[in-house]
Amino acid sequence: MEQRTKNILLVAGLLCMLVIAYYYGFAKTFAISDELNTLENQKEEYQEAPIQLAALTKKEKQLDVILAKNNVEGSSLQHNLLKTLNVLSDSTHVKVVAFEEPHQFIDETTKKGTITYDFTLQGGYKALIEVIYVLEQKYSFGNIVQVDFEKKKNFRTGARYLQCRVLLQRLN
Repeated sequence: MEQRTKNILLVAGLLCMLVIAYYYGFAKTFAISDELNTLENQKEEYQEAPIQLAALTKKEKQLDVILAKNNVEGSSLQHNLLKTLNVLSDSTHVKVVAFEEPHQFIDETTKKGTITYDFTLQGGYKALIEVIYVLEQKYSFGNIVQVDFEKKKNFRTGARYLQCRVLLQRLN
Protein backbone atom coordinates (compact mmCIF):
# COMPACT_ATOMS: atom_id res chain seq x y z
CA MET A 1 0.00 0.00 0.00
CA GLU A 2 1.23 3.41 -0.83
CA GLN A 3 1.79 6.16 1.71
CA ARG A 4 -0.92 8.33 0.18
CA THR A 5 -3.54 5.58 0.52
CA LYS A 6 -2.50 4.97 4.13
CA ASN A 7 -2.92 8.69 4.92
CA ILE A 8 -6.37 8.79 3.31
CA LEU A 9 -7.47 5.70 5.26
CA LEU A 10 -6.03 7.20 8.46
CA VAL A 11 -7.95 10.48 7.99
CA ALA A 12 -11.16 8.62 7.08
CA GLY A 13 -10.72 6.38 10.13
CA LEU A 14 -10.17 9.39 12.38
CA LEU A 15 -13.32 11.05 11.02
CA CYS A 16 -15.34 7.88 11.59
CA MET A 17 -13.94 7.62 15.14
CA LEU A 18 -14.87 11.27 15.84
CA VAL A 19 -18.42 10.69 14.58
CA ILE A 20 -18.79 7.54 16.67
CA ALA A 21 -17.27 9.24 19.73
CA TYR A 22 -19.64 12.20 19.31
CA TYR A 23 -22.75 10.02 19.11
CA TYR A 24 -21.76 7.73 21.99
CA GLY A 25 -19.95 10.14 24.33
CA PHE A 26 -20.01 13.83 23.57
CA ALA A 27 -23.70 14.17 22.58
CA LYS A 28 -24.86 12.68 25.89
CA THR A 29 -22.46 14.93 27.81
CA PHE A 30 -23.76 18.04 26.02
CA ALA A 31 -27.40 17.02 26.68
CA ILE A 32 -26.68 16.41 30.38
CA SER A 33 -24.86 19.76 30.58
CA ASP A 34 -27.89 21.57 29.08
CA GLU A 35 -30.22 19.76 31.47
CA LEU A 36 -27.96 20.72 34.39
CA ASN A 37 -28.10 24.41 33.38
CA THR A 38 -31.91 24.25 33.11
CA LEU A 39 -32.21 22.64 36.53
CA GLU A 40 -29.89 25.23 38.11
CA ASN A 41 -32.04 28.03 36.64
CA GLN A 42 -35.18 26.40 38.04
CA LYS A 43 -33.46 26.03 41.43
CA GLU A 44 -32.66 29.77 41.46
CA GLU A 45 -36.27 30.60 40.54
CA TYR A 46 -37.59 28.39 43.35
CA GLN A 47 -35.20 29.97 45.83
CA GLU A 48 -36.43 33.45 44.79
CA ALA A 49 -40.10 32.42 45.13
CA PRO A 50 -40.47 33.40 48.83
CA ILE A 51 -39.00 36.83 48.09
CA GLN A 52 -41.41 37.31 45.18
CA LEU A 53 -44.30 36.09 47.34
CA ALA A 54 -43.46 38.63 50.03
CA ALA A 55 -43.23 41.41 47.43
CA LEU A 56 -46.58 40.42 45.89
CA THR A 57 -48.23 40.29 49.31
CA LYS A 58 -46.93 43.77 50.08
CA LYS A 59 -48.16 45.04 46.71
CA GLU A 60 -51.59 43.47 47.31
CA LYS A 61 -51.87 45.29 50.64
CA GLN A 62 -50.91 48.58 48.98
CA LEU A 63 -53.53 48.08 46.27
CA ASP A 64 -56.16 47.21 48.88
CA VAL A 65 -55.36 50.46 50.69
CA ILE A 66 -55.71 52.41 47.43
CA LEU A 67 -59.03 50.72 46.63
CA ALA A 68 -60.32 51.40 50.13
CA LYS A 69 -59.21 55.03 49.83
CA ASN A 70 -61.10 55.41 46.55
CA ASN A 71 -64.17 53.59 47.91
CA VAL A 72 -64.01 50.84 45.30
CA GLU A 73 -64.62 47.28 46.41
CA GLY A 74 -65.28 44.09 44.53
CA SER A 75 -64.75 43.52 40.85
CA SER A 76 -67.83 44.91 39.07
CA LEU A 77 -67.72 48.67 38.73
CA GLN A 78 -71.32 48.78 37.52
CA HIS A 79 -72.45 46.89 40.64
CA ASN A 80 -70.43 49.21 42.90
CA LEU A 81 -71.85 52.30 41.20
CA LEU A 82 -75.42 51.08 41.57
CA LYS A 83 -74.80 50.15 45.20
CA THR A 84 -73.35 53.60 45.89
CA LEU A 85 -76.28 55.30 44.17
CA ASN A 86 -78.70 53.32 46.31
CA VAL A 87 -76.86 54.27 49.52
CA LEU A 88 -76.76 57.93 48.47
CA SER A 89 -80.42 57.88 47.46
CA ASP A 90 -81.40 56.67 50.93
CA SER A 91 -79.47 59.41 52.68
CA THR A 92 -80.46 62.31 50.37
CA HIS A 93 -84.03 61.26 49.43
CA VAL A 94 -83.10 61.00 45.76
CA LYS A 95 -84.74 58.27 43.72
CA VAL A 96 -82.87 56.22 41.09
CA VAL A 97 -85.36 56.18 38.21
CA ALA A 98 -83.28 54.43 35.53
CA PHE A 99 -79.90 52.76 35.24
CA GLU A 100 -79.16 51.89 31.62
CA GLU A 101 -76.75 49.26 30.34
CA PRO A 102 -73.26 50.78 30.03
CA HIS A 103 -72.05 51.77 26.58
CA GLN A 104 -68.55 50.61 25.67
CA PHE A 105 -66.43 52.22 22.95
CA ILE A 106 -62.96 51.05 21.85
CA ASP A 107 -60.83 53.35 19.70
CA GLU A 108 -59.19 51.29 16.95
CA THR A 109 -56.09 53.47 16.61
CA THR A 110 -55.13 53.70 20.28
CA LYS A 111 -56.77 50.43 21.40
CA LYS A 112 -58.10 52.24 24.46
CA GLY A 113 -61.71 52.10 25.46
CA THR A 114 -64.27 54.12 27.37
CA ILE A 115 -67.29 52.89 29.25
CA THR A 116 -70.19 55.31 29.71
CA TYR A 117 -72.76 54.73 32.45
CA ASP A 118 -76.15 56.39 31.94
CA PHE A 119 -78.52 56.77 34.88
CA THR A 120 -81.44 59.01 35.81
CA LEU A 121 -82.10 60.41 39.28
CA GLN A 122 -85.20 62.15 40.60
CA GLY A 123 -85.47 64.52 43.56
CA GLY A 124 -84.85 68.04 44.74
CA TYR A 125 -82.23 70.23 43.10
CA LYS A 126 -79.97 70.47 46.16
CA ALA A 127 -80.15 66.73 46.78
CA LEU A 128 -79.33 65.95 43.15
CA ILE A 129 -76.37 68.33 43.17
CA GLU A 130 -75.17 66.76 46.42
CA VAL A 131 -75.30 63.24 44.93
CA ILE A 132 -73.44 64.39 41.81
CA TYR A 133 -70.81 66.15 43.92
CA VAL A 134 -70.26 63.10 46.12
CA LEU A 135 -69.99 60.81 43.07
CA GLU A 136 -67.41 63.07 41.48
CA GLN A 137 -65.32 63.95 44.54
CA LYS A 138 -65.55 61.08 47.01
CA TYR A 139 -65.74 58.06 44.72
CA SER A 140 -63.48 57.25 41.80
CA PHE A 141 -65.93 55.70 39.36
CA GLY A 142 -64.91 58.04 36.55
CA ASN A 143 -65.65 61.53 35.25
CA ILE A 144 -69.11 62.98 35.04
CA VAL A 145 -69.26 64.20 31.46
CA GLN A 146 -72.86 65.40 31.27
CA VAL A 147 -75.66 66.33 33.64
CA ASP A 148 -79.05 67.15 32.17
CA PHE A 149 -81.78 68.52 34.45
CA GLU A 150 -85.38 68.32 33.28
CA LYS A 151 -88.47 69.55 35.05
CA LYS A 152 -91.43 67.22 34.44
CA LYS A 153 -95.07 67.14 35.39
CA ASN A 154 -97.21 64.18 36.36
CA PHE A 155 -100.51 64.96 34.61
CA ARG A 156 -102.53 62.58 36.80
CA THR A 157 -101.61 64.21 40.08
CA GLY A 158 -100.53 67.58 38.76
CA ALA A 159 -97.28 67.30 40.72
CA ARG A 160 -94.03 68.61 39.30
CA TYR A 161 -90.69 66.93 39.84
CA LEU A 162 -87.07 67.31 38.75
CA GLN A 163 -85.17 64.58 36.95
CA CYS A 164 -81.45 64.53 36.31
CA ARG A 165 -79.79 62.37 33.66
CA VAL A 166 -76.12 61.74 34.39
CA LEU A 167 -73.46 60.37 32.04
CA LEU A 168 -70.44 59.02 33.88
CA GLN A 169 -67.46 58.02 31.75
CA ARG A 170 -64.56 55.79 32.67
CA LEU A 171 -61.42 55.23 30.61
CA ASN A 172 -59.99 51.73 30.29
